[in-house]
This record gives sequence, C-alpha cells and structure tokens, in this order.
Amino acid sequence: MGEHATTGIEKWLLDKTGKDIYFWNFLVLMFFTLFEVGAVFFEKIPGTEIEITRLMVWGVLIGVGIIKGYGIAAYFMHLRGDPRIYTRTALFPVLFVLLMLWGIGLSNPEAVTELPSWCTPDWDYATR
Repeated sequence: MGEHATTGIEKWLLDKTGKDIYFWNFLVLMFFTLFEVGAVFFEKIPGTEIEITRLMVWGVLIGVGIIKGYGIAAYFMHLRGDPRIYTRTALFPVLFVLLMLWGIGLSNPEAVTELPSWCTPDWDYATR
C-alpha cells in the first residue's frame, strides 16, 4: 500500500507523454461520464425517429459503471498491485447493494419503472 509502482503501460505513458497514470485515468473517467450522460439524455432524440430502449441505456450505464469502478478502485484507491484480500474487502459491500436491488425488484417489480412523478425527469422537449 502507499506509493503506486509505475510499470508497464503506466511507465510507457509517463515516458511518452510526461503525464502520470492519474491524469490519464481522470480523462478516461471524464469521457465515460460524458458517455453516461449522453446515454440518458439521448434516450429519445427530439425531432427524429431514433429511440434508444431503456434496456440499452441500462446496459450502457452498468457497463460504464463497471469500467469507471475499476479505474477508481485500481488507481485512486491504489488496489492495483495490492494483495487480493484488500480488493475483496473493498468489494464486499457490493454484495449488499446487489441483495438490496434483488430484494426491491422481487418485492415490488414496479419499483423501478413506476417511480413517482417528482423523481422522474420530464424528457419530452417537444412540449416546451
């Protein structure tokens, strides 16, 4: 723990660009954040027939969340290169989050799709 060892692609990036892995990780995280916002914002593109299904948006959000979670855990939390017990300890709370989502989904299937109007954004721009 502590100092982050510079090896492999991290050393190559530092030698070629002069920027450390934290800078590049930050850029990757910002790119994927914009990708997430775009996936939600463009669920229905105004003025076109193009419509992204909710399942596709969820897929994008889950996939990007996994990528961003790895980037944060590996570099900002310094778990890359640490003993596996540290990674397992950091991922243990994910089990409870999955159990909670599973419990909510089974106890009330409409809990996700039938949100109250005060917490559902109005994405219909045609009426504005």
